[in-house]
Amino acid sequence: MKQASCPQQQRIIKVGAAVKATHGHDRGRLYLVIGRDTDQVHLSDGVYRPVTKPKAKNIKHLVHVSDLIEASQLIADLNAQSCEREKDIYIRRLLKQVAENEK
Repeated sequence: MKQASCPQQQRIIKVGAAVKATHGHDRGRLYLVIGRDTDQVHLSDGVYRPVTKPKAKNIKHLVHVSDLIEASQLIADLNAQSCEREKDIYIRRLLKQVAENEK
């Protein structure tokens, strides 16, 4: 997987997007972007990185896979879940769709 070297490619990583890590011990792992700062995003996969403990990762160490859901819809869906476990299950279901489409 090639790293997004162009700033335009990095800008498309937004909340609700599925991304894949290209560097670090989690290389190749699929994540959902649940928050964003200027140079970093907050990632969750629902298993190793639950919603309560998202991973902060530099944008240049990620590659965009697909836009899963709009940011406003993601926030509304996560707030509709009654507990943290259900939020993690919801994220796993979203990422499972992306993983199946990649094969």
